[in-house]
Amino acid sequence: MSHDLDTAIVDIDGTLLDSNYHHTLAWVRAFAHVGITVPGWRIHRHLGMGGDRLVGAVAGDGVEERHGDEVRERWEREYDEIIDETRLLDGARDLLDALGDAGLTVVLASSSIPRHAEHALELLDAGDRAAAWTTAEDASATKPDPELLDAALDRVGGGRAVMLGDSVWDVAAANERGIPTIGLRSGGVGAAELREAGAVAVYDDPRGLTEHLREALDQAARAGRSG
Repeated sequence: MSHDLDTAIVDIDGTLLDSNYHHTLAWVRAFAHVGITVPGWRIHRHLGMGGDRLVGAVAGDGVEERHGDEVRERWEREYDEIIDETRLLDGARDLLDALGDAGLTVVLASSSIPRHAEHALELLDAGDRAAAWTTAEDASATKPDPELLDAALDRVGGGRAVMLGDSVWDVAAANERGIPTIGLRSGGVGAAELREAGAVAVYDDPRGLTEHLREALDQAARAGRSG
């Protein structure tokens, strides 16, 4: 391949794991537990943002001040109840294999709490497909802050990286570090919105990206050089 990238930072929820709507439902139930109704569409549009930011973003600072910790604790419990219903997106493992075959070191950039991340890591056989991964414990600031991406790159000593993600928050975090992002629609965000946020290319799901990986990486490399 003609690209000069050396590292692929890959988001998990919505990018490799079909879990965004499960997370949305868990948040809806968590807010309801404290007597607050937040529509699912609003929550979904903020997935990818850290839970420490999400409560205030979707329900207001007052709700965060009064109920933030309780809502987050309840969300964990609600998601625990349905996490086993989540499945890998079509081609998720193949995409990681293809990235490795393309000469990239793969690091999984999860902001999930460790026990939630473990579910996806097991499904992915991550020990065989990724050089390293992160969890929520590896960064004090959550996306769209780029700290988690910094931690991911530090784990593998990466230099010229590409980000793979499904949310505008993934793109925003990568933009902060001048890292080009390839977006996936599998998390429920439209191609136009991902491109508007700065994604250099957008594909439907891991399978679609794998089928066009060479051109996608070339686009990302060109964007990285011009940036």
